[in-house]
Amino acid sequence: MIKKRENKTRKRLRITQCVLYLFEILFCTFTYIQIPNPDQTQLGFYATAFDMIGYIGGSFPDSVQSQAFSSAMPLFLIFPAIPIIGFFFCALDRERNLKNIVSVICCLLGVFSILTIVTLNFISYGSLLALLFYIVISFITAVAMVSRLQND
Repeated sequence: MIKKRENKTRKRLRITQCVLYLFEILFCTFTYIQIPNPDQTQLGFYATAFDMIGYIGGSFPDSVQSQAFSSAMPLFLIFPAIPIIGFFFCALDRERNLKNIVSVICCLLGVFSILTIVTLNFISYGSLLALLFYIVISFITAVAMVSRLQND
């Protein structure tokens, strides 16, 4: 990749991307998934992405919907991994366009993984905010790609 010195605009966009990826990591601590209880005598099961990772190899709450997620628990490692990768690429790559390419890929993978692993039936406010922020990050990445084409 061609190295190009970072100007003030590209620096602000890169820092904004880094901050938004930190928010994505924070959203993994919010309620990411909600599984309603079918008999409605108790509240449903609410879990963060880190809770689902913690259930790997342990006891998982019993219900029909919960058993469906017991096979998908190792996939929940993706939710904190994607923003961590995006953050480190945006924080450490100052002169190349590789951070923008990786950021677009991370946004696409993040949206795809939320929509396929969590699904719309069980989406909660943590995963909803993560979806919205992935869309915002992708727009900021597009602006950063265009600003790189401008001459200083």
